[in-house]
Amino acid sequence: MDVRRDSNGFLQTNAAHTIAYRPDIDGLRAVAVGLVVLFHAWPKWLRSGFIGVDVFFVISGFLITSIILKDLRQRQFSIRGFYVRRIRRIFPALITVVLAVLAFGWYVLLQQEFAQLGKHVAAAAAFLSNLVLWSEAGYWDNESVTKPLLHLWSLGVEEQFYLVWPIMLALCFRVRFGILAFLALTLAGSFLYGLYATFNHPAEAYFSPVTRFWELASGGLVAYAMSKRNPLLPKPLLVSALGLALLVLGAVLIKGQADFPGAWALLPVLGTCALIAAGNESFINRRLLGNRLMVKIGLVSYPFYLWHWPMLSFGYIIEGEKPQPAMKAALVLAALALAFLTYHLVERPVQKAPNKRRAIQGLVTAMACFGVLGIMVRGGVLHERMQSDGVARYMAALNDLGFPDPAMKPLRYNGSLFQQLIGHGSGTTVLIGDSVMEQYAPLVSEGLREARFDRRKVIFATQGGCMPVEGAVRLPRLRYPTCTTSVGDAYRLAAAKEVDTVVIAASWYGYFADWQIDVQMPVGGQLQTFPAKSAHEAAYVTLQQSIARLAGAGKRVFLILQPPSGNLFDPRSMISGSRFGEMKPRTDMEPFSVERFYRDNAEPRQRLLAIARATGATPIDPVDTICKNGICPTVNTAGEPIYTDPVHMRPFYVRSKVHYLDPALNGTEKSIALR
Repeated sequence: MDVRRDSNGFLQTNAAHTIAYRPDIDGLRAVAVGLVVLFHAWPKWLRSGFIGVDVFFVISGFLITSIILKDLRQRQFSIRGFYVRRIRRIFPALITVVLAVLAFGWYVLLQQEFAQLGKHVAAAAAFLSNLVLWSEAGYWDNESVTKPLLHLWSLGVEEQFYLVWPIMLALCFRVRFGILAFLALTLAGSFLYGLYATFNHPAEAYFSPVTRFWELASGGLVAYAMSKRNPLLPKPLLVSALGLALLVLGAVLIKGQADFPGAWALLPVLGTCALIAAGNESFINRRLLGNRLMVKIGLVSYPFYLWHWPMLSFGYIIEGEKPQPAMKAALVLAALALAFLTYHLVERPVQKAPNKRRAIQGLVTAMACFGVLGIMVRGGVLHERMQSDGVARYMAALNDLGFPDPAMKPLRYNGSLFQQLIGHGSGTTVLIGDSVMEQYAPLVSEGLREARFDRRKVIFATQGGCMPVEGAVRLPRLRYPTCTTSVGDAYRLAAAKEVDTVVIAASWYGYFADWQIDVQMPVGGQLQTFPAKSAHEAAYVTLQQSIARLAGAGKRVFLILQPPSGNLFDPRSMISGSRFGEMKPRTDMEPFSVERFYRDNAEPRQRLLAIARATGATPIDPVDTICKNGICPTVNTAGEPIYTDPVHMRPFYVRSKVHYLDPALNGTEKSIALR
């Protein structure tokens, strides 16, 4: 009997639909999952560990293409059979992990957190996680650590690959050199578009299957080449050494996700291709990748990948901050233990199930049920365990945003998309800033509608998360791809002849008072990163020059200082208790002190006031309106939070209490009392 392992390491009792087992590929899987886990657990130690996903993509492309080509040549290929094998491979562990995550999430998550999880469960069931996360990417997206199923984006890419790949290979097999042409065109087209998207649409470049298929096609090209010749290269040691060197270079040189995948992805992709092409008899492949420990980890790499991120994510959610190193290590080890249990108690039994048809039906039914459950959780039909009117009131404040306002109309200016509100007056005001400026949209919309403001047009030339200083770069580019261009366009728009008033507002203290916001400024021909003094100084000087230029052109310029901000305003800080017990509203909230706020942010506040004096701009301090007797409220008289997070006010509060914008939205300048 011809006993082999299939492409996933499981024993097979016949040669159909299999290729010769290579333990070194399981070892390569261990390298891939190790890179990803180390990156997620200790990102400062290995900032480029995400390239492990690219290693997985190449391996998948190689194995799947090898199996399909073998079946096509032996006239044994079946689309149905291919998908049945994929279901048996992917569904058991995925269903197990999603079930555990949903159950644990029901127990420990709060209302909006559980609703978000439901959305991601539904996306996982449909293998659309990458597309859902792509749609969520942006300034208002929640932190990655609050998404226990975030890592399933890569599984979405692979499943979308599996949908088209066997069909296209089967069609191209009938044409001479058809498969080679298809592989080459897919690789080249996907790679070139990925290069373009990396610098123009970073979120798409990262999550889209179109920009990732070239990585899987690279593995497919290796499979095609190895099927056409003796799979042993003349100098396998040199090839495998080159492959290992490329992987190491990728792990060392790629410092973050700013320009990834792009050309940087060539390092892990080519490195993996070389290691696979070297064959399992190469010394590196046989001794390093093929040793027993690496193979054992590689065999459970799929469930290990599935388990590790939910463990780390829930650890962060429960702790309310980054878990301590010891806890991270414990969570990673627990994920590895769960991976072995999943492999032996779930995956292997399903593979050995005597009634394979019934097993497939059960797996498909279970996955469909999870999709329905996810939709019900997202829609509020199924609720979390911790339901409390008091807690729900605070959670309702989260993501209570007023931008964009329904009355807004899009405005294209150069390459940027801004928003505008139309009034009945005669002047035009341009508002430049980040999300702090955007929070004023409900006030402006209502004021124009009720004719309290005499503007003909108010343009929000804003971009969430982008410091309104020309030349500034916001990191990571995956989340803030257009900051530099949109801020430049905002100032060019403000200089237009029809504009008579310009207002500039931002989370100034967030940028300048070392709130760990990654901003870079050009200094001496190089980009310097905040909080370097040279970068701060360059930003202050540039801001002053921009305001002076606008004021010199006859514009009225208003410079709004930072509104009261801090964790005391965060609705989540108003809840206390245990995630494993009961969460309830806090009764020991300390007051927000103006004196402390000014003291902590003294340097940027004084510099902004100095810039206003030097340029003739009118400074506005929101503290004078919002706070009384040295104390700023965090809730209204009904006990509802007035902020949606530590920085942004809720629409109802902006409309009712924020009056300091009135002078900028009317033709006559009013005196502003300064502290």
